[in-house]
Amino acid sequence: MAFEINPELLRDLPAAVATILQEFVAAVAQSMGPQLESVILFGSAAEGRLRVTSDVNLLVVAREWTLEQLDSARLPLRSGRAAAGLTVMFLKSSEIHAAVESFAVKFADIKARHRVLLGVSPFDSLQITREASLRRVQQILLNLELRLRERYVMDGDHEERLEQLIADATGPIRASAATLLALQDGRIRAPKAALEELFAADSHEPCLRAISAVHRGEHLARGAARSLFADVLGLITDLAAIGNKIH
Repeated sequence: MAFEINPELLRDLPAAVATILQEFVAAVAQSMGPQLESVILFGSAAEGRLRVTSDVNLLVVAREWTLEQLDSARLPLRSGRAAAGLTVMFLKSSEIHAAVESFAVKFADIKARHRVLLGVSPFDSLQITREASLRRVQQILLNLELRLRERYVMDGDHEERLEQLIADATGPIRASAATLLALQDGRIRAPKAALEELFAADSHEPCLRAISAVHRGEHLARGAARSLFADVLGLITDLAAIGNKIH
């Protein structure tokens, strides 16, 4: 396997991000050799819609991972995380099906929004069952609501912390919406568009605009974070209700 990513695959990314990806992938490929099966860019970067606040998400699939091989990725990962928010999932090929069953929503999103940088996509023939997707999205929404309530008790009197909680919750909320829309009628939409479509002409529309602003790193007007936090909890509850109606 060639160690260098085709530059055309990185052309729509910021130059600094492209350099970080080239360096990280070269380091991992050099260490792994023929055991490396694929390197997948996913999320907003794969769509060419990377923002300053976005993470750069990679999935690296290999036949095996030893501690020595993981050691070789440490410095380039630390460098990439500091410079561009690089996050990496190190997965064995033998773990793919179990990972999909356990994290169906995440992998449905990866399947819908990914770019193969090296190797062959493991998603071309991958089937994510309807039952696993619905079960997982219900788990995600319940866990998210419980976690947000706990964090509110801890940090609800700090507006900046509430904004960060809202920003962190935006990705899982949108991914859950995309899964629910696909389960409803089979349509695959980008997570942000799916959430907006599910609640088109709905009372949540101002909430959707506000969480998008927070997700971009913008700050709310003084005193607005608490109100938006309550709206986000209501949004999660309504998404869970949509899931409960799907059979």
